[in-house]
Amino acid sequence: MARVGSFRRQRGRSGTTIAGLVVQFKRGGRVRWIVDERTLPLKPRAAELAAFEYQQYVMEGFGDYAVVLAPYVSPRSAEILARAGEGFFDLSGNCRLVSGPLFIERTGLPNAFARNPGLRSLFTPGSERVLRAALDPAQQRRAWTVRQLAEAAYPGVSVGQAHRVATLMEEQAFLQRGEAGLELREPEKLLGAWAEHYRFERSAAARFYSPLGVPELHERLAVANQRDKAGALGVLASFSAAEVLAPFVRQHRFFVYRRGGRARLVRELELKPVSSGENVVVLEPYDEGVFYPEPKAPMPVTCPLQTYLDLKASPARGEEAAQAVFAKYLRKAYDR
Repeated sequence: MARVGSFRRQRGRSGTTIAGLVVQFKRGGRVRWIVDERTLPLKPRAAELAAFEYQQYVMEGFGDYAVVLAPYVSPRSAEILARAGEGFFDLSGNCRLVSGPLFIERTGLPNAFARNPGLRSLFTPGSERVLRAALDPAQQRRAWTVRQLAEAAYPGVSVGQAHRVATLMEEQAFLQRGEAGLELREPEKLLGAWAEHYRFERSAAARFYSPLGVPELHERLAVANQRDKAGALGVLASFSAAEVLAPFVRQHRFFVYRRGGRARLVRELELKPVSSGENVVVLEPYDEGVFYPEPKAPMPVTCPLQTYLDLKASPARGEEAAQAVFAKYLRKAYDR
C-alpha cells in the first residue's frame, strides 16, 4: 500500500524546508521515499549535486530513500546516484530502485528525447585535442589553468576553445575546480566514454601492396622521415604502433598515418594501390591531433592514448591489442 503526499511545508530536524513529494509505503513498517522530479535530462554534474542534497534530506529526516525522476538519466549519472545509495527512474525506461528488499534495475535503453549534446561535443576534433593533453598519462595528478590546457593541446587551440571543453568536462563530472586549478577526475571513465564515440573510419584509409617485408618498411620509413623537412613523412599507427609500444598481436599489415606528401610515401615504400590483398594501409588523419604530442624522427609512433583509441575501434583482435597498450601505459597512471 502506498500513499503520495506533499511535504512542501515539512521541516527537517535542523529546521530546513524543502519542496517535493514523499511516497509512503506500508508493508511490515513504513518506508518513505523522497521523489525529485526533473524536467530536463540529468547531467553527471547535476547528479553529483543532487546526490549530496538528497543525502542531506535523508539525514534531516524527510525520508528514508531518495529517487530522482527525469526524462533521461545517463549511465554516468546513474552510476553517481547508485554510488550515493540513491535511485532513479527516467521516462526513457531506465531505472534503479534499491530500498530494503526491493531491487529493480533496468538500464541500457537509449535516450528517447534529445541526445546529450554536451557529451557528444566533447568528442569533436577540436575538443579531442584538449582531451589528449588532459588524459596524457604523464600529466595525471596535476592542476591546470585553461591557458595551460590550450597550450598543451597539439596542435594548439584557443583559450576560448579550451574553456568550452573544460566546461563540458565539468558538466560531465570529469573535471573539478580546486584551489590549485582544474583537476581531472576518473580519467579511465572519460577515456571509456571517448572510446565509445570514437570512429577509426574518420581517417580515410588507402590500401596498397608493397613487395617489401615489415622490417624493410620500417627501415625505409625511418630513412624517409630523417630526410623529411617537416620532421616526419609518416607515423606508425594502429597495430603497427602497438607492435612498437606493447607487442601482443601480430599483424601482416603495416599501418601508417600520412603526414607528408602521399606521392613521396608511395615512392619510398614502393606502394601499389590494390582493392584487396593489401599489406600496407596509409591513413589520412581526420585531424592533426592524432599526432599528439608531436611526431619525432626517425620512427615516430602514435602516443599510447591515440594507439589505444585506434585499436579499440578496430576489428580483428583490436580489443586485445588495445588492452595490452592500456595495461602497460595507462592503467597505473589513471589508478594513482
